[in-house]
Formats: sequence, structure tokens, C-alpha cells
Amino acid sequence: AQRTPHREMGINDLLPRVLPSAGRADYDLRSLADGMIDLSPDHPDDPDRPPKRPRGDGHHDGAARHVKRKARIAVDVNGWISRASHGHGSRLVDGLHLTYHGRGRLAARRRAGGDGGDVGQGEDQEPTDAQLGRAEGDARRSEFVDGCVSFVLGRIEGLRDGCNARVLTVLDGATPPAKREAVRERSDRRKRAEERREADGDGGDRPASPSADRGDEAARTEAEVLRRISASKRAGAGGDQTLRREVIGRLLSELKRRRWPFLVAPYEADGQLAYLARGGGVDLVVTEDSDLIGHGCPALCYKLDAPARAGDGGREAAPGEDGGACPPPRLRGTLLLRENLGSSHRLDLRDFSDAMTAVTFVAAGCDYADSLKGIGIVTARDIVHGAFASRGGGGRGEEEDDGVPVLLAVLRGLYRSCHREARSELLPLDDPSKEGARRAYESTFLAGLAMFRHPVVYDPLLGEDLISNDVGPDGGDRSGVDPSFLRDELLLMEHGPYRDLVTDRTRLTEVVGRPFGGERARGVA
Repeated sequence: AQRTPHREMGINDLLPRVLPSAGRADYDLRSLADGMIDLSPDHPDDPDRPPKRPRGDGHHDGAARHVKRKARIAVDVNGWISRASHGHGSRLVDGLHLTYHGRGRLAARRRAGGDGGDVGQGEDQEPTDAQLGRAEGDARRSEFVDGCVSFVLGRIEGLRDGCNARVLTVLDGATPPAKREAVRERSDRRKRAEERREADGDGGDRPASPSADRGDEAARTEAEVLRRISASKRAGAGGDQTLRREVIGRLLSELKRRRWPFLVAPYEADGQLAYLARGGGVDLVVTEDSDLIGHGCPALCYKLDAPARAGDGGREAAPGEDGGACPPPRLRGTLLLRENLGSSHRLDLRDFSDAMTAVTFVAAGCDYADSLKGIGIVTARDIVHGAFASRGGGGRGEEEDDGVPVLLAVLRGLYRSCHREARSELLPLDDPSKEGARRAYESTFLAGLAMFRHPVVYDPLLGEDLISNDVGPDGGDRSGVDPSFLRDELLLMEHGPYRDLVTDRTRLTEVVGRPFGGERARGVA
């Protein structure tokens, strides 16, 4: 069936619909500097330690007491790394394009009939990277890595100092099987942008006409330079995985040297952050990824401000760039609480459980599953709400879906509501020739839902990886699963294919990834 490829980090068009009304704009994180008040009996001698996991009934043992502690903030640092990579992408451009002298030489070459990329045979020719060897290219790469790492460290330091908080940096680990195709697509887009960065500008290989004046040549050269810089920012590290690993490796080394806490998730940071937040390990998650909403994270901060240097054209400067100290971030962002999600005006999510939200996100298209052509966040929301309302006796679903499992009702609603080209490949339901296309989409859909509901995470208290909210085989021990989660999950599991997926450990690990053993899990984290 025809599908709409996922393009953005998180859910397309979600945050612009939710944040203006459901979020608290211009929230100053420095208000957390006075600390948090807990009703906790766990560690009276060390209130900064995270609370123990509550019993299955949600209550703690022991005598409760009020304690004051520092706020605990977890940072989805992958977004900051990506922003730094794109913001400093221009550092990877040949310096000839970034100075007035170099641009003048480019214009002179054009007038002489050169292509702007090769050097002429004059005695004042500029040597290329090939002539200079790898020294200049290595210097640019080193400058790029320095800029990215300094940018990220500066933002972490601003949070630590400005909020007087305990800040945990969380990074992505391995790519889960369900996301590998999306990662390949993103890599292809970066490679195309990298190729545009390295390519000549529009008309760069055409000699100027004899009547062209210097003003025309300068304008054309300036346009080429701007195009190169724009392509460089889009590409960032591009498809150079060695360069990306170098940035992350340097960042981890600096975090270790400064003894700042960090955690590398077994796979996706999203599920890891939500696991920590739902368990009380952190009070707030700073991120740019809307997927955290679908994971049921209780408190999120989006669009965290950071200082921009005058004359940088809006690019955020790396802290300490040009040898100067960068002022701390203003630490203002948009606070989104899970409990306020239903107050969104442009996307009605009232009475939506975490399960309904996750199903909506998968239907609308996410990192793990493309949406059917013609299905966006609003249509997905309406279909999911109708399916769950019908299952609960609300009578808002299709009559032919009455009494069927909610996931099956959602899938049928998507088939009926998608673009006619995609619909022709999926309907009618009684056409056996369309069964293959429906099964293929359903398989991807259920895998995406499993990624939201059962990601592989690292438990810092146990010191091992586990599958979050593991429902295990039918009839197995589910005492460790949150009761509200289990109630929703049992409703989803009425659909046989989903139940077979999440209760079969072998099949589930082929989607979400395999938990690492104890020593290896601690080594990764």
C-alpha cells in the first residue's frame, strides 16, 4: 500500500498543534533551583537518591515524611548533538568559500572561465585539499568536532548551574530492528545534502559571458557560497559515521572527565527516558522529540532557549567559541505535562490514555512505521477515538466494527480513510488478493506500537536491561507491570496478532531488540 514516509523527529505536525494551548510557554527552569519537595520515606539521610520502586498497589512501605532535594532533570542529548552537527556543518566547507579573499578568487576564476572548484595554472593558484594532503581536511574535522562537543557541554553546564539540579545526560544506543529502515532513509538524505555541499554551485562550471561585469560575478559567487553553507548545515556530519562516532566519543570522554552522570540507552533514548520518568527517577525530561508523549512521559520541556551570538545569522554559538566564555542559557522552554495533554485546542486528546495516544502516533506515522497515504495526525486521532469509544459502548465507530478488537477497528478505519490510491490496494476487506498488502501494513503498525509500549531499557537499580512493561506469555507473572498500563494492554491484546507479538519473547526481540546481559548492559550504560 502507498505510504507517506516519515520526515521529522517525532510525530509530524504534533507539537505545533499541542504546545500552544496544552504547554506552558516561557517556563523558566531556574524556578527548579530551590529544589523539590517529596513525600518519600526511602532515603532520609540522602534525599537526592531516587525513590524505590513502589509496590504493585502504588503505595510505599514505611512512614512517609517530607524531604527537600535537588531537582532531577534528564536530557535527551541526541537532539542537541544533531542541532550542533547541522549548526557547525559550515566548518566542513573548504575555507576558500568562507572568506572575502577566497570568494574574490572564485569570482576571478569564473571570469577567466574556470569552474570555481579546480585551481588554474597561474603561479598564484590556491592549492586544493589533494595538494595540501589531508592536513586541512583533518583540521576542519577537528574544528567541527570541537564545536559540536563544546555546544552540547555548554548547554548541559547551563542546566546544572542555572537550575542547581542533578542533570542526567541520556544518549541513543544501538538502532532497534524496527527503526533500521528509517535510519537508512535519514542517512540517504544526509548523504544527498553532503553531495550538494561538495558539488559546485548552480552554474559553477559555466564560464561567464564576455559582457558579464564584476557585480554579476560577485553576486553569483555569493549565491554559490550561501548554497554551499546551507547544504553543509543540512548535511552536518553527513554519512560520515566515523565523524559522528568521533563527536559522540569525545562527548562521552568529556562527561567522564568532568564526572557528570550519563547513561547510554540499550537502544532508543526515548523509551529509556520515559522509563526513568514514569518510575520517579527523574522529574523532568528536556527533549525536542515528540515521541516522548507517546511513551507516556509525565513532564517534558521543549524548545529550551540557548544564547545566540550577534552576527551568527541565528546560529547558536558553541560555548567558548573564539576563546570567549559563553553566557549560560536563559533556560526558558515550553513545559508540557501529561495531565494537561487533553487541554490542547487544535488536537482534542481529552480522555486519551497512553495506549490511545501511542496507537494514534503510530497511525499518523512515526519513526517506526510510515502512515498510509492521506492519514495525518488529525485523521488518526479521530479513527482511534471512534474505535475506542465504540469498544466502550460510545457508539461512535462503524457498525461493521462493533464488537471487534479495538486495534482491528483502528486498522479498518485507516484502510477506509486513506487516499484512494492506497485504499484501492487494501479494500474491499473480502478481496483475498488485497490480504497481502493489509498484512504487510499491519505487521509494521504492530511493530511500531510495540516500540512505544515495550522498549528495551536499562534499569539502574537492577543493573540490567529489561523489556519495559513486559507482559510475558499468557498467564505469566505480570505483578511488576503498572495496573493502568496492564488494563490498557489487555484491551490491545484482544487483537490476536498483537497479543502473539508481545507475549512471544523471540518475536518481540526481533522488533524492539534483545536485552543485553548484566555485565554487557552495565558496560553499555
